[in-house]
Amino acid sequence: MKYHDITVWSVGADEVAINQRELAQRLKTNIRYESALLDRCRHQFEKTVQYRCAYIRIPVDLSEENHCRFDFACIESKHLYRNLQGCREVFVMAVTTGIGVDRLLARLNVTSQAEHFVTDGLSSAAVESFCDSVSDKLRQGLHCANRFSPGYGDVPLKVQEPLLNRLCARETLGITLNQAYLMTPVKSITAIMGIRV
Repeated sequence: MKYHDITVWSVGADEVAINQRELAQRLKTNIRYESALLDRCRHQFEKTVQYRCAYIRIPVDLSEENHCRFDFACIESKHLYRNLQGCREVFVMAVTTGIGVDRLLARLNVTSQAEHFVTDGLSSAAVESFCDSVSDKLRQGLHCANRFSPGYGDVPLKVQEPLLNRLCARETLGITLNQAYLMTPVKSITAIMGIRV
């Protein structure tokens, strides 16, 4: 689906392979961990999750040192500037697991702390895995920098606001921001990924 110059798509739970190493780190266990609890949480999560992504491909101007100029904002950042060296264009993206996962976590927080802990770890690993798969799909045939998210290095979280506005994220993905620039649904990621010439 296209929303002006924004591409939006969604995939089913069966199309996202959750990275087992990422999951093990989130659950503070080993990579081969299996249990009835994990199976139950995975089943609930997969029934609830709605993976959605929105992205654009736009120019970036790096002519002024430590300033990254996009059509939605100029970000002053040493770290992002260094990350984007050699790039003339970028992908700007947002991904989410959907509001249903937030509601599931809120319910489990009341009914079962064990299920809440496992499902929270599972959904965090899932959104990272989905973002990785989106990044891999976008970089096919291209030489790209590593994706870089607001809140990392010296890029402030407040960059979320113009970035999400540029993606029309409220309309395309149902993502909103609070006053601290934190996203709802919570299991959402924004990122900028440079395209090198």
